[in-house]
Amino acid sequence: MHASRFAAAILAALHFPVLAQEPATGVPPEKLTFEKDIKPILREKCLHCHNRKTLPDKPGFENAKRAFVKTPGGLSVIVPGDPEKSLMITAISLNSMHEGSMPMVGERPTAEEISLLKRWIKEGANWPKGRKGKIKPPFHARE
Repeated sequence: MHASRFAAAILAALHFPVLAQEPATGVPPEKLTFEKDIKPILREKCLHCHNRKTLPDKPGFENAKRAFVKTPGGLSVIVPGDPEKSLMITAISLNSMHEGSMPMVGERPTAEEISLLKRWIKEGANWPKGRKGKIKPPFHARE
């Protein structure tokens, strides 16, 4: 490879890092489950504010009905199959100093948790009905 092409390839790699990929084992990754993989993240990182009691007029994560909504500005909180169009992913991925960053208080989701949420949405954002799909907040931010 010519030296200038090599340098350009290195610079491109530094500016556009490859997204983390599943290891090439030949076995497809196990499909995520709401109860095991997603519910704990939403409960611990989102529900202290995004619940009916703390923010009654905002999207919530206590159940699917409150999560699969659009904001007054027309943005969808969760778009099954498309994490890039899901406001939730945008908000938790922003720099913590950005005014739209979530959560505004409390511990932020880790990179691994954000990756799980993105993958769950990409897989269709399956949210079970009934008791399995309900999440109780660990506490309310206004208490």
